[in-house]
Amino acid sequence: MKMIRPGNFTKGFTLLELAFSLAIIATLVAILLPKGVDALRNSRVQQVAKTVDTLKTALTNYVGLPGGNGSIPRTEGTGIPCSGAALSGATDVAKGNGARLDTVLLATGMIDRPVGLRMGTQAATSTGSGNEMTWNQSLLAFVVTPDAAPQRNWTGVTRVEARSSQQGVLPSVALGANFRLDGVTDRPANLVIAYLVIPACPYADALALATQLNGAQLAPAVGAASDAGVVAYAAPSNGVTDIYIYLMEV
Repeated sequence: MKMIRPGNFTKGFTLLELAFSLAIIATLVAILLPKGVDALRNSRVQQVAKTVDTLKTALTNYVGLPGGNGSIPRTEGTGIPCSGAALSGATDVAKGNGARLDTVLLATGMIDRPVGLRMGTQAATSTGSGNEMTWNQSLLAFVVTPDAAPQRNWTGVTRVEARSSQQGVLPSVALGANFRLDGVTDRPANLVIAYLVIPACPYADALALATQLNGAQLAPAVGAASDAGVVAYAAPSNGVTDIYIYLMEV
């Protein structure tokens, strides 16, 4: 029988050594985790900034399309261009829920995929039933095939929209109808404003985005609404808020 000599035993960790090791690990996590979170948030902000630039270029190219009318179709509020008796006769709310400017840019080749961001809601499809509203460039109107009242709803999805300007309304509650780009001045009347919507965005991301895109001078106060610059949002509720980002106006 082989004898096990005392020197063959492996020495284990003492309770004090384990506690000391865990304390070191906890300290490193406390130091490095916030930096990792900040890096991820900055990456999301940079993605949004690049997407905004891409959309501005796409909208500029769309406005200049031969055969167009030099404008941007409204997709929210009143005045949404539609063709077909049932679609045209639907309520503004129903048409606004179903129409989005992404559809127009996709149909005309100005962008090659729907807008998708790592910030805010990750929903990618509409809710509701029935056929989607599509864009007919030759008619310069939205259509549903076969003609019907719209039943789809895109309001929970990150998307591009356009609506008539509305002076005197705080940008934080204007739903894209007003921006005070210099911090003071409302957008002029009788314009169509195009904007990017990011629903259900964590407030920390919204604040970081507003601070970068608005600049330090127009950055909102922590915990408050954003009413100045190109980024507008209401004060957070349950830690999230919907973001509206100015793209262009015609």
